[in-house]
Amino acid sequence: MEQIVLTGIARSKGKAAGEALVTQQRFSWAYNYVGNEDGKVLLPGSDIEGESVIGRVVAYPTVIGSTTGAISLYFKCTQSHHGPAAIICQKVHDIDISGAIAGEIPAVDGLDQDPLATIKTGDWVEVDAPKVGQKATVTITRGA
Repeated sequence: MEQIVLTGIARSKGKAAGEALVTQQRFSWAYNYVGNEDGKVLLPGSDIEGESVIGRVVAYPTVIGSTTGAISLYFKCTQSHHGPAAIICQKVHDIDISGAIAGEIPAVDGLDQDPLATIKTGDWVEVDAPKVGQKATVTITRGA
């Protein structure tokens, strides 16, 4: 098994681990992009359409859409329990930061390697983001 450790900045604090789900496309947590009832990606033409986000560490470039994404991320994480374990972005948008904080999941960006080139769907990913604005680590285990 290969392990890779990246360092970045915590935008929402917390510790989480899960299977990676990686998209190369901008992403939204809004109800019409990710189902509230089943956590499946609904966006037609998305490279992860039909995949479940439940309990996964989702990596994507940045947000698409509006502030409904923040409300939806909060709802998926705390109410319907169909949300991700953590989010990793090239640049976490303020919309997703607020949703991640309210949803009590870690959000990380500013990594020392491009997360979309380094993390592969199916990798086991551990996120440790102890304090907002401070160093966070992302440990990727390939072949787990």
